[in-house]
Amino acid sequence: MINYKKIQRGFTLLELMIALVLGLLIIAAALALFMNAQKSMNFQSGMSSLQQNANFGLAQMAHEIRHANLNTPSEQKINNKDIGSGVIFAASNLPTAVGSGADSKYFTRFGLDNDDTNLALGSSSDQLTIQFVPDIRGDEQYDCEGIKIITGRTYVYRYYLDKLPNEQQIPGALDRYGLYCDAGYYYTTTSTEVVGLGAQGQLVLQNVDAFKIRFLVKNPAKQLRYVTIQEYLDNLMPDDVTDKQDYHSIGAVEIGLLIASSESIGSDSRFNTQATYKIAGQDITLKPNTKNSQYLRQPITQVVSFRNTLGAF
Repeated sequence: MINYKKIQRGFTLLELMIALVLGLLIIAAALALFMNAQKSMNFQSGMSSLQQNANFGLAQMAHEIRHANLNTPSEQKINNKDIGSGVIFAASNLPTAVGSGADSKYFTRFGLDNDDTNLALGSSSDQLTIQFVPDIRGDEQYDCEGIKIITGRTYVYRYYLDKLPNEQQIPGALDRYGLYCDAGYYYTTTSTEVVGLGAQGQLVLQNVDAFKIRFLVKNPAKQLRYVTIQEYLDNLMPDDVTDKQDYHSIGAVEIGLLIASSESIGSDSRFNTQATYKIAGQDITLKPNTKNSQYLRQPITQVVSFRNTLGAF
């Protein structure tokens, strides 16, 4: 027999609405946690790739730059006058026959425009060109382009910024630039040019928006100061090649890089509004672009001592 006294009841409308609200609150809290975790992961991933890229490339570059002035006839001096100077500023830093056939646009220069900075504000990247004679002992050695080093040659390395090839660009993103090393060489007694200099170099660091350098110099009064390439060439060196008592000796180079993340930071770009940075003591400003804020950037600076000139410095 059916017991009609046992009446089964469902949820009331009020109970159902309360349950829905509680469920939505739980889902909203979980979604907020997920979004925050996703943002944190994007930042960490972007910063991790940025720092890993910088640490590896900068360490390799610093190692190579320390060879500057090694075994050259400069008497441990680095300036824009002496033949064999570890930093090449002018044809006077090369043997006469080589210097007369060399293209000055591949020497150490200030303010090139092949980067992601605003040229109108005069903050473009620099170029650093060094030379050395390798001391080969034991295992084979290779230049910065991965080519086997041959004894008897003076090697010339040019560090410069250039746009990455099209296949390495990201569609719809900013133009990407990289720091390259271009290697060449000459024979002191027979060469009339620096062989191989000026060709496309080997990529050292990718996603570099700007490259600036300063030199640590000591004046005749033994005072130290940092100067840009332009300041050194325009204000600190005598016109008379024989007037060496007024030379400002270079003992180190300060390398400044502005490195960008390879991945976008997505919705957090609205908080990333910085456009001006200081690297190697110099202000640089990015090109005006609405996509700039979509990428993390970090200025990185390292001082590299020219250990093959310490005696003269």
